[in-house]
Amino acid sequence: MELANQDLSAYLMIGSLAVLVFGALLYGIYAAFGAGSLQLTDQIEEHSRLHKLGIAHSHQGNGRAVARGSHSHSSQDTVHS
Repeated sequence: MELANQDLSAYLMIGSLAVLVFGALLYGIYAAFGAGSLQLTDQIEEHSRLHKLGIAHSHQGNGRAVARGSHSHSSQDTVHS
């Protein structure tokens, strides 16, 4: 047998990496669609909803949400295309 004469360390390393990648892929799919996925929230949708309510962020640099009557961006925050 030709395979018995070769060094198997390369096959072991490639196999180990393949198992790790495949395991990470399966865990990611489980985390996204499995039983725990009911607790996940869409952060972009949440931020958009808070913007509509006028409480997304304060623009004061402290990172806390502050309720205001009307939410308006200053000219430095506006993206012009």
